[in-house]
Amino acid sequence: MTVAALAAAVSILPFAIAAAPAGLAYDSILKFSMNGDASSQQPGDFDKDFAAAAAVQGPDLGGGGGLFAQIHQAEARAKEMQQLMQTGFAERHYVAGAKERTDNLSMQTATIVDCAARTITRLDLRHKTYKTESMDQPSTSSGGGSGSSGAPTRDDDMRVAIKVSNTALGSRDVGGQPSSGYRSDMTITETSNSGESQTQNGNMVAYYSSYANPAANCSRMGAPSGPNGQMGTAMMGNFVQLMRALASSGMDRRFTISQSGPPLPLGKLAMFSAATFTGGRGSGMTLVTERGNVRSISASDPVFGIPSDFTQQQ
Repeated sequence: MTVAALAAAVSILPFAIAAAPAGLAYDSILKFSMNGDASSQQPGDFDKDFAAAAAVQGPDLGGGGGLFAQIHQAEARAKEMQQLMQTGFAERHYVAGAKERTDNLSMQTATIVDCAARTITRLDLRHKTYKTESMDQPSTSSGGGSGSSGAPTRDDDMRVAIKVSNTALGSRDVGGQPSSGYRSDMTITETSNSGESQTQNGNMVAYYSSYANPAANCSRMGAPSGPNGQMGTAMMGNFVQLMRALASSGMDRRFTISQSGPPLPLGKLAMFSAATFTGGRGSGMTLVTERGNVRSISASDPVFGIPSDFTQQQ
């Protein structure tokens, strides 16, 4: 499974809670660094970084074709991936009431989740087409965006225990917002009902704003869009499992967390986060998320609708 095919978006990370009544919109950049130390990553110039990431456009590969066409498509994908690994993946996020939309600027796709209607709509912004699926039926889509998948997550037998040691890093402006920074050293243990367990260590640096982190309350946990490959997929799975546990502590019996040092401001929107895992899948790679351009949005905003010039796909 590719990362893009995994469910949910960066918009539910790092801590997913019910959306604030007013709703929020923000831009983000998702990066992968081969430097296996989160503490080496620090916030930069968000506007500059976002412009560079948004400028990298994936090729319109189309479909079909003979052998030479397929070779050309593979070469185009490889070139695009190389560029995106350098600049990051630019996304725009909109969350208000029971609705959530995520736009992948590089791939020119978008996903709209409507919790009230229990639908997931995937838009091809380049070709002006869309397809709507029910959350209550298995998803037949391979992705194309970083929204929630229609397929339910089957992980009821897994228990996750996290021990976190935190250090305060002080305050600074990040992405145009006053933020408080923390470094967290973590031990994460996953245990199944059969008693089999796996433990890995991780560290995370994050700067949290005063905004409540928005997510439509029917969003399923998963991983944001990103590059293909087992290493990237494993890394995203580790990261999402951690954030899901932090978000669900005290509300879901499957997840427990104990903290020492200054407690993390759980439930706040992180303007910057960098996480590295060791001793497990995806070791030696750091996932970095930057956010900026935070603004209010309402559930009636046209961005949650399907443009009138888009054609429905069956």
